[in-house]
Amino acid sequence: MPYRNSLLGAFAPPVKRKAFFSFHFDDVMRVNNVRNAWKITHPDSASMRSFYDSSLWESKKLQGDDAVKRLIREGVCNTSAVCVLAGTNTWWRRWVRYEIACAIVDKRGLLTVHINGIKHHPKYYLFEKRAVMTLAGAQWSWERYQDYTDPVDLPRWLHDCQPGEVSILSGRASEYDYVAGDGHQNIGNWIDASAKAVGR
Repeated sequence: MPYRNSLLGAFAPPVKRKAFFSFHFDDVMRVNNVRNAWKITHPDSASMRSFYDSSLWESKKLQGDDAVKRLIREGVCNTSAVCVLAGTNTWWRRWVRYEIACAIVDKRGLLTVHINGIKHHPKYYLFEKRAVMTLAGAQWSWERYQDYTDPVDLPRWLHDCQPGEVSILSGRASEYDYVAGDGHQNIGNWIDASAKAVGR
């Protein structure tokens, strides 16, 4: 169904473009908000979708740089434009820069869409402070907790942190002294308050 183009003053068919979305995989939750735009409803018409996603949906583990380059070139070659979905650290990703280069070499459109303003549910992981032996002796370092490696939800009582930052649990979790705080009398209240803090 043609639609009225107010700039041209004439009826014209909608142009459906294929886009290659370039992004840092750490931003995938925000990225998916953009890539799924209009999948259910279009802002103008439920029957119209003016772009198709031709980019790499999954993070693929490939052997060697040549295989990665080939996959990117194949993804870009049949598209009209490369859209860089830019988060905080997108600029330093090697393969994002290669995808931008492919847009120039293959004469595709190129645009950037900043996505830091999109609310999302980031991934959080547990870390522990461990002593790492170096030539200078033991150095303390935050290392990924090995006994539970899956992502976790941010506890309600813990403030959000910046990407790459460690939020120390002991700095936010409730803490009491059994003797000084009359634990014999109050430990039940302390446990209750802790449970209520997480909606239990």
